This record gives sequence, C-alpha cells and structure tokens, in this order.
Amino acid sequence: MKNKFISVTIAILSAIALSSLTALIYVTMSFTPKQLGPASMTFWFLAVLVLVTSLSTLLDFAIKLRKSDNRAQPRRALQSSLRTGFLLGFTSAILLALSSLRSLSLRDLVLFLLTALIIEIIFRTRKA
Repeated sequence: MKNKFISVTIAILSAIALSSLTALIYVTMSFTPKQLGPASMTFWFLAVLVLVTSLSTLLDFAIKLRKSDNRAQPRRALQSSLRTGFLLGFTSAILLALSSLRSLSLRDLVLFLLTALIIEIIFRTRKA
C-alpha cells in the first residue's frame, strides 16, 4: 500500500509538472506581458511556482531514495522532499515576481533569504 501511494504521488507530480511546463511554454511563446494583463501574469507566476515546486520535489525525492537509509522509509523522504520543493518553489516565484516588478533590491533579497532560512530551521528543529 505504501509503494502504491508513493507511485501515485510521483505520477501526479509528474503530470502537474508537465502540464504547467506546457502552459508556460505556450503562454510565453504566444503572448507578451502587455497582452496578458495583471490577472494572467499572476497565473503565470503561479504556474512557475507549481513547475519549480513539482520538479524540485521529484528531483529531491529521487536523490533521497538513492541513500540506503531512506529506502526503508520512502514516505518520510517524500514529505521532506515536498517541504523542500515548496520552499524552493516559493522562493523562486517570489524572487522572480519581485524582479519583474523592478522592486528587488539587495536588501529585499537578503531579508527574503533570511526569512526562508528561518522557516527551514523552524521546520527542522520542530518536534513532530
């Protein structure tokens, strides 16, 4: 049952990554940002978030499964990979959005990365 859950999760993440990549390529090649408007640009950034999150989750999970101690507990490795994927996805999408709005400065970058680091430390030191 555990392996079926892992397989279904990997299949869903792969389908999400492929569909968001397809949507991003289509929108990027077909339209300019002025044609899209603010609502469509927001959905574009959300698609970037979904793509980076799913791809980084799949890559991190594949790397973690190569270790022999994670093979016995694949669900725990998947949960850790999901957390890492969300953190990388949100970081990249927010930094990309700030950069496109031309409001990304060095101070904002340092503060945002420190916030992401603090969130990761809190998750790692939290008792479950």
